[in-house]
Amino acid sequence: MTSAPGKRIYTRRWIRPERLGGSPEWTAGLRRHPRALWITVGLLTLCILLPVAGFPGLYVAAVACGAFYLDDEPLELLRLPELNAGRLLVRKVLTAWRNYFLLTLPFTLLAILAHPRTAWIAAAWAPLAALALLYAVVAKYAHYAPEKPRRQPLAARFGSAGFLFPVLLPLSLALTVSYALRAERNLNRYLHDYD
Repeated sequence: MTSAPGKRIYTRRWIRPERLGGSPEWTAGLRRHPRALWITVGLLTLCILLPVAGFPGLYVAAVACGAFYLDDEPLELLRLPELNAGRLLVRKVLTAWRNYFLLTLPFTLLAILAHPRTAWIAAAWAPLAALALLYAVVAKYAHYAPEKPRRQPLAARFGSAGFLFPVLLPLSLALTVSYALRAERNLNRYLHDYD
């Protein structure tokens, strides 16, 4: 994409890593798919206007944000904070929660104001959304391999589907625990050459 001499291009300036907690996943995801972002905003606004669809719509958005964690970033980005594997995982999970809940805050307030009698659904939405994002992060780093392009294993896909289809939710919960342990071991191998 070329520009006229002397003319600077300002594309997606508001999507900066420092605004997203330094998360390469969220920065790249929002920059690469601006159309999907605006479609999501429109659909969430529509869901908020319906009496019981607001918080379920926000939950589906949390599951969709798991797609930000499908690609592996370069190993240099993981080594940059100089953290051990456990602390790095905690930071990644907290950043995912921070970004999601900050970006959905206007929709949450609008849902509560528009339909105060359905605000009790938030008691189920918030922990389920947090759990879906936790799963996305630990599943990514359980299979992290920066030297080759990664395909999501079938079990991980079923685990992701479990957050949309309740019959698979026990599998998702079991995989979350398994992937959390595996993610720390896998990251230690790359960060500190542990075996």
